[in-house]
Amino acid sequence: MTSAISLQEVLARDPVIGKFVDRSLTPPSPFRGVGPIRLVVLGQDPTVKREGSRGAITTVLNLDRPGSLRRYLEQLCTALGLSLDADVYATNYANVFFRVPPASLKDPDILGVAKRHCLPHLLAELRPFSDVPILSLGEPLLRQIATGSAPCKVREYWGFDPRWKRGETRALAHLPAGQNTLTREVFPFPHQPSANKAFYSGRLARYLAYMRSECSS
Repeated sequence: MTSAISLQEVLARDPVIGKFVDRSLTPPSPFRGVGPIRLVVLGQDPTVKREGSRGAITTVLNLDRPGSLRRYLEQLCTALGLSLDADVYATNYANVFFRVPPASLKDPDILGVAKRHCLPHLLAELRPFSDVPILSLGEPLLRQIATGSAPCKVREYWGFDPRWKRGETRALAHLPAGQNTLTREVFPFPHQPSANKAFYSGRLARYLAYMRSECSS
């Protein structure tokens, strides 16, 4: 399997996005629970907006320390009957630091260009967990893994209806293996800041129950 350092070097040599790769920072290590892995949590990349804090990120999603993102994922795992520290493997789609957060740029599309390099690496990294479902975080990531006519907005999987404030909802859904580049079941979740929005907070328990049911069937 290609290491994160090697992936960083490959991306740094890319003629389109190479100048956006920050080679001064070491990519964070994946987080792995101590037990058999039952859930993969997939983030986008480690490039937080605050440049000065990037060097302190040594583990994917900062799961080696207390914080709001860890609390969020602990809440999700508990509702799924899992333990974050025992049952979860967490990694990033593009596990390298960029000089700017990819979502802040439209031209070039950093993640889109990086896909041809990152996807093979990610598939190899996740091969030991071939039967494990994936919980994805955020819409920029979802756009990279959804295929065909699969929606690229998290809310579509959570039963969004324009009249949701009046109680109107649609069926819950997830990305089946045949509709994503990772070729396994993917359950899209909002990233932690968006999870506090009224639509998601009001639907969280229902979607977690749906995911738990789908993963146990």
